[in-house]
Amino acid sequence: MTSTARGVRRTERYVYNSLHWAFPILPLASLAAVASAAPLEWSLPWLALVIVAAWSGLVVLHTQMRDSGLLPASAWDAVRVRDVKRPRLVWIVATVVVAATAGFVLPPTAFLLTLVSATIGSVLAMPLLGRADTSPVLVGLTGIALGQVAVWVGPHPGIAETTPRLVIAYWSAFATAALLGYTVMFRNVLTSTRELERARVDTARLAVTEERLRFSRDLHDVFGRTLSAVALKAELAAEQARRGRPEAIDTMNEVRSIATRALDEVRAVVRGYRESDLNAEVAGARSLLEASGIDVSTVVDGVAQLSPPVARAFAWVVREGTTNILRHADADHARVAVTIYRDAARLVLSNDRPHPASDRIGSGLAGLTERLAEIGGTLSIHRDDDSFTLTAMVDAAALARLRSAEESP
Repeated sequence: MTSTARGVRRTERYVYNSLHWAFPILPLASLAAVASAAPLEWSLPWLALVIVAAWSGLVVLHTQMRDSGLLPASAWDAVRVRDVKRPRLVWIVATVVVAATAGFVLPPTAFLLTLVSATIGSVLAMPLLGRADTSPVLVGLTGIALGQVAVWVGPHPGIAETTPRLVIAYWSAFATAALLGYTVMFRNVLTSTRELERARVDTARLAVTEERLRFSRDLHDVFGRTLSAVALKAELAAEQARRGRPEAIDTMNEVRSIATRALDEVRAVVRGYRESDLNAEVAGARSLLEASGIDVSTVVDGVAQLSPPVARAFAWVVREGTTNILRHADADHARVAVTIYRDAARLVLSNDRPHPASDRIGSGLAGLTERLAEIGGTLSIHRDDDSFTLTAMVDAAALARLRSAEESP
């Protein structure tokens, strides 16, 4: 998991705690308020009804947010249901009854009545936020209305009322609006976080798609034109042969020459040689990895001193190694380093958080080993629980042979 993805998960967990844990808190706050106020035959059934309202509200909120894509899979999915209609009906009925009967069990003391009525209003109105199209104003007004019903309806048993009910109603409405305002803010943060995460994933996907389009464009430009030429030349040779013209032999030789050149060009495109060099591959790898949320550091020294065969082989190692990071690691950091020392050339591509090792060597790494062997180079792999390092090395003797081959006529 990348650092960006971990940041998204931290934000989501924060919102989980802010939204989900409000529902278990509601019965505890209600229990503290009615513990010494109403008789047990009143308080116990009312507390049971509060638990039902809180639990069904949690189910409704979580299910709707999961179904709308605001919440990813988590341990809270234990409260998710396939059909939310029944829990929604239970939540609505239980919420209305809880608010309407709160006055029969809540004491009229200012602090407790304000606290519990605001908690009832804010928590039991929160499931309305499970739908992204619900107006925050509607949610706030619903919460305030529930809290006001709890304040004004019922005899409120317990000690004598010492604070005017209007003052309690005001502070209850204020606290309810504040709590629901923070809840709306949490939902907005979660919505923005999910959108940013989706944008990050889409950016990485677009980078891969762009690379594929570039490759297909190059292949089309090279091979499409060449096949058209081959077709025309072959048609001309067939017509010349039909007429017994000796030029048919020269025309077929031209077809063979075109096909041979086309084969070299297609190989160059497939290996990423056409219109690209090692610097371009390093820059492309950095862009692709960063688009996937991976921090990348690059050290490229002395690339201009590398012979073309070494630069091409290293470019292929960078491309294949970048693909391996994206497919076989949950990397946070990656490093690409090209150095020349003691007349030897070395490329190191490393990343953290690799997937568990497999006994089978992939065809990509096997292909890299073969390509490096063609120029006298070697490929080594170092893996542990926390890192994966790919090292391509071309020693001084191999570099000398390549230079000699380039200088020879």
